[in-house]
Amino acid sequence: MGLFQTWLRLRLPGFHACGLRTVHEAAVLTPPYWLAERVGLFEELWAAQVKRSASKAQEEQRTIKVSLPGGQKVDAVAWNTTPYQLAGQISSTLADTAVVAEVNGEPYDLDRPLETDSSIRFLTFDSPEGKADNPFKLRLIEEKVTGPTATVYGCGTLVDLCQGPHLRHTGQIGGLKLLTNSSSLWRSSGAPETLQRVSGISFPSAEGLWAWAAWREEAELRDHRRIGKEQELFFFHELSPGSCFFLPRGTRVYHALMAFIRAEYTCRGFLEVKTPMLFSTKLWEQSGHWEHYREDMFALQPPGPDGPASSPSDHPTLALKPMNCPAHCLMFAHRPRSWRELPLRLADFGALHRAEASGGLGGLTRLRCFQQDDAHIFCAPDQLEAEIQGCLDFLRSVYSVLGFSFRLALSTRPPGFLGESHLWDQAEHVLQQALKAFGEPWDLRPGDGAFYGPKIDVHLQDALGRPHQCGTIQLDFQLPLRFGLRYRGQAGALERPILIHRAVLGSVERMLAVLAESCGGKWPLWLSPFQVVVIPVGPEQEGYAREVQQSLQAAGLVGDLEADSGMSLSRRVRRAQLAHYNFQFVVGQKEQSRRTVNVRTRDNHRLGERSLTEAVGRLLELQNARVPNAEEML
Repeated sequence: MGLFQTWLRLRLPGFHACGLRTVHEAAVLTPPYWLAERVGLFEELWAAQVKRSASKAQEEQRTIKVSLPGGQKVDAVAWNTTPYQLAGQISSTLADTAVVAEVNGEPYDLDRPLETDSSIRFLTFDSPEGKADNPFKLRLIEEKVTGPTATVYGCGTLVDLCQGPHLRHTGQIGGLKLLTNSSSLWRSSGAPETLQRVSGISFPSAEGLWAWAAWREEAELRDHRRIGKEQELFFFHELSPGSCFFLPRGTRVYHALMAFIRAEYTCRGFLEVKTPMLFSTKLWEQSGHWEHYREDMFALQPPGPDGPASSPSDHPTLALKPMNCPAHCLMFAHRPRSWRELPLRLADFGALHRAEASGGLGGLTRLRCFQQDDAHIFCAPDQLEAEIQGCLDFLRSVYSVLGFSFRLALSTRPPGFLGESHLWDQAEHVLQQALKAFGEPWDLRPGDGAFYGPKIDVHLQDALGRPHQCGTIQLDFQLPLRFGLRYRGQAGALERPILIHRAVLGSVERMLAVLAESCGGKWPLWLSPFQVVVIPVGPEQEGYAREVQQSLQAAGLVGDLEADSGMSLSRRVRRAQLAHYNFQFVVGQKEQSRRTVNVRTRDNHRLGERSLTEAVGRLLELQNARVPNAEEML
């Protein structure tokens, strides 16, 4: 009832009522008076809305042009034709499966009449934008309604103030599952009121719900936090919130990823550098980050020359770096540069710190301290297209090895962009040409670019089909300007370079989490912290087993020893399989006498007896080749 009274304060007669009609058959037989009052008010609003729409249609009576998916254009009637009617003209299947429309880039109810010339596409449950899994949101209505009108939906006895859009009717829901039910507090200036937060998910069919439930169970089994704990890769501690402690096995995976990128850097002409972690805030003021990013940075006041008692004005405020680009600009500017040095590709694995809210932290996917495979390319304008193509090829090479498919999106200038329009035109054209030449599918996202330049975002898919944004390629016109970067051109005049921000893995920690969940803890050999376990048949072979282990370690491979004499051979083999060791080297009396090993894979495929030298050499070859299926290739 308190919520209903709040609506009255917000002048309900000015609201738009739209969306789902009241279903009287589902009404409560004897509703409480306040519910009857609420439903009655909604009916009044609905009738007024229908009358307004009919009046608009009668007054204007004009034809509008609608662009359909695929480029087809059709005529429609303003304030009369709805997206649902247009979907029915395309096919009855589309009309039945569409959940909402997207009109001129904005979500739109299927039964809401079109008002002007429009570009329209239809979102089904299979569309990424058509899916929803949202918790119950508690917001003060004053926060939601900032203009003179708002949108109210009705369905049965439910009347809801909601931005929408909604489904046309509840018959489109074939499967529904409640996920969580927890206590929450209504935010108000007075005494807090306890409410219940309920979250759920729905599907157009029961089969869809069953498939999702199975997928969710698999996703929980693959949760990187669970894998990290079981495999002793990393842990978190309350004394360092938002940071990760990598244990020896996790550090092995971390270093293998970095070594992979470093090898690519060597082949592609990148120069690795190290930059300070702490900078005066004057640097961040010059770069613009202090103005736009200050709340996400860790700042500190160092002691002055007279110790902590000195005045803060005697020494500058320092801040931990949240990104590397300003430091790389200082590197470019520290001495005169020539066109012969371009493109200059600087790479940096330095630790970054960002003041993430405690509620946003989640395992390795969002941390306060992390590292990126961060690189910045300073190039001349005529080198830009080749550099972008090189960045795209870098992405494809790395993601191919990691086993990820990906999709690209070009984000163009946003409102309030900085810089000259002709530079943006040129840069966006170069990015489009590079994407076309690259040959992979990509989407155009008008207005989603950064304020300092257009960008290409990279969305990869893991083994469960989940999207992750990791890599990015961004053009920047502003930092070279802010730092006064110049190089001596071929004609002898000073010219300004273009800066490309580029990351492939993105956060190394986040990529490690994505890989852990994608492989379910069954790491490919080159990344694996569980490459080989040596298992002696009996105590007499333990000495030889240690020799085998030392041979593996000397070659740079991970070799562990399983010599628990209190456990049977079959149980030790089974434990190694459950631990996801890529290979087991079983050694008995015969293997000891012949200096061989008997090889099994984690899937219990018996590869037979191999010379120790041959087996170690072949494993080293497979590791260096970074193959995804070494177990099939040994």
